[in-house]
Amino acid sequence: MSVASVHPASGGLTNRSQSFSSVSSLDDVPGYFTSEPVLSIEELRLQLNSCFTCGVSWHDEHVSLDCSECGGYSLERPCPLCEGHCSAVWKRDLTMSHACGKARWEGSCALLKPLKQEEETRLCSRLEKLTASS
Repeated sequence: MSVASVHPASGGLTNRSQSFSSVSSLDDVPGYFTSEPVLSIEELRLQLNSCFTCGVSWHDEHVSLDCSECGGYSLERPCPLCEGHCSAVWKRDLTMSHACGKARWEGSCALLKPLKQEEETRLCSRLEKLTASS
């Protein structure tokens, strides 16, 4: 995606022996460069907060239920690991969602953290018992 680009127009430098370094100002080359409109920071933010696949605005809480990039949610969603039971809110990973064309989320499950720590504690105690008996 190009935010702005420069394209040669008709006219301009007429032969190959002329170079850009020999031009003292752009006034010397009238009509050589044309530019597309440049997006403002706000316009760019709105574009990035929109689905590249179906075009809905996640910023305005719009989603397309059958679009894999939307994934059924806008910029936030309940925890996908426990289906929202932990009350954690995950945020959309905009870069990865756009790059993959599939919804990607950042967050952690508040219910799974204690379970994971408990599993690690049990595993460590089992390993300690194994090394003591060897």
